Amino acid sequence: MKNGVKGLVLIGLGFFLISRLNNGTIFFYINSRFVWLTLLAGIGFFLVAAGYLFESQAARSSHAGEDHDHADHDHHDHHDHSHNLSRIGLLLILLPIVLGTLIPPRPLGATAMADREVSVSGLSSAVAPKSSQVASSDHKKNLLDWLVAFDAKNDPQAFDGQEAEVVGFVYRDGRFADDTFMVSRFIVSCCVADATPIGLIVQWPDAASLKTDSWVEVSGAFQAGEFDGQKTPILVAQQVQPTDPPNQPYLFP
Repeated sequence: MKNGVKGLVLIGLGFFLISRLNNGTIFFYINSRFVWLTLLAGIGFFLVAAGYLFESQAARSSHAGEDHDHADHDHHDHHDHSHNLSRIGLLLILLPIVLGTLIPPRPLGATAMADREVSVSGLSSAVAPKSSQVASSDHKKNLLDWLVAFDAKNDPQAFDGQEAEVVGFVYRDGRFADDTFMVSRFIVSCCVADATPIGLIVQWPDAASLKTDSWVEVSGAFQAGEFDGQKTPILVAQQVQPTDPPNQPYLFP
């Protein structure tokens, strides 16, 4: 395969990565601390592409004016196998560009929770933050902060009466009564492949009217209760309002 074609394909891949960085959708796939690696990868693709394009231009210049003889046709058959390998490589590079263009980027939601265990009263050691510190104000605590606090106390009744204001998407399945739902987020340590769902059980009279996967802002106070045979603080909602998904839908330990 001609170096010029390889260079153009690599430029396309570089622009694809940079565009994801520019519009922020790269955060739908990886932890924010790895964004700089994505930037370096995009720059690397541009540099390699520049090398291919330079070689292609140099080759065209050196062959300018030369006649192609029969020996050239003999070499064509000899290089068929390597050309096929290059075409496979080209398809592998083009695949993420094509899929990323055809499939709109979106964060994980309720549909991704079907086969995953959801943390509602504590965190496993695999996703627990290295620091046990949480937000100083209850109203500033996100879902992850509250689960860290639950772990630290290990007593659902210790949170009775404490007010909370959290944002997440709605999740419900057969375990939920008509007046309960889960406000949920995903924790991402590295990338979406290791994403772990977490959530708080919310009690609200109109819970059944909420659309699964819709984003809401919930404010209320905790009351010790039980869900699916497990004692846990339940957020008794005073208000549930629809809201837009945050620019960064995931939480990072």
